[in-house]
Amino acid sequence: MKYWNSRLRNTEEYLPGEQPGNIDEFIKLNTNENPFPPSKAVLEALRGACDESLRRYPDPLSREVREIFASQNDLSPENVFIGNGSDEIFTLILRGLVEQDGLAAFPYPSYALYYTLAQVNGIAYDRVPLRADFTYDMGAFLNKKYNLVIVANPNNPTGTWCEIGDIESFLKKFKGLLVVDEAYVDFYNNTAIGLVKKYDNIIVTRSFSKSYSLAGLRIGVAAAHPDIIRGLMIIKDSYNVNRLSLAGARAALLDQKSFRSSLQMVVSNKEYLEERLAGMGFTVVPSQANFVFVRHPQVQSEELYRKLKENKILVRYYKGPVQGDYVRISVGTMMEIKALCKTLESVL
Repeated sequence: MKYWNSRLRNTEEYLPGEQPGNIDEFIKLNTNENPFPPSKAVLEALRGACDESLRRYPDPLSREVREIFASQNDLSPENVFIGNGSDEIFTLILRGLVEQDGLAAFPYPSYALYYTLAQVNGIAYDRVPLRADFTYDMGAFLNKKYNLVIVANPNNPTGTWCEIGDIESFLKKFKGLLVVDEAYVDFYNNTAIGLVKKYDNIIVTRSFSKSYSLAGLRIGVAAAHPDIIRGLMIIKDSYNVNRLSLAGARAALLDQKSFRSSLQMVVSNKEYLEERLAGMGFTVVPSQANFVFVRHPQVQSEELYRKLKENKILVRYYKGPVQGDYVRISVGTMMEIKALCKTLESVL
């Protein structure tokens, strides 16, 4: 720590889901990855991109992917930014769209990386609690003069969501910048992206990691007013998205048939998982994502997490108030879900 600056020394480290070296020995239900592989069209595009062109830099403006995404969402390419995952986009927002003496607000419990990135960028922030049922009280974000609010919709790790009408009502009163993180929105399509053309103080972010099965390529999208997009273009790394990621993103966007098929399978598996867990006595928080947030009245959640890990099944356990009472379980294949349920019955 000899050369760490004060921000780094005071930052709470974000810990991603476990990735054991012997991961193939586990049923991995802890990081919300899509259990189904990328489409054949995407894999063919990636193989085709592995040629001598790799000696060239990628398109620094990600023009083709921006154009396709814009066309599919009734936007202009000037409304779209492509990032190295949504996490890069959050970093750029905190670095360039909030003054150093500004104040941000994030929900709790929610995606803990928001808190870490704010600390790294020297931005003060509040954690605004969700309601007891884990739904959003958007009015709570109006109690102070916040310069930036980020809400995940659906929220991670709870899976709960905010209706778009409530988001628009909030925007009519809020004077700061609202970021709606839609990493999981594709599973139920409760999207705020239509508000981008009506309001200049909203950014909607998307991810290819969940619904498109491309977590390994690190592709994120931001949709916003052109002035915001120009700002993100200025402060991003010069070549922030590599050639393979752009090829994969393009193919994924164009292969909507495979995309919709994957979504349907995930949603079907999630609903089956919810039924099985409820039948075992779990409290299951309503979810519009590819995971469920649950607890059991007779077994501590941390103990449940450890017992499952002993049986080579990984789920996500978060320490801390409220969230420490639950575990988050990603939706897997039907075979993985049945193995999980069999183990849970044994543990219970």
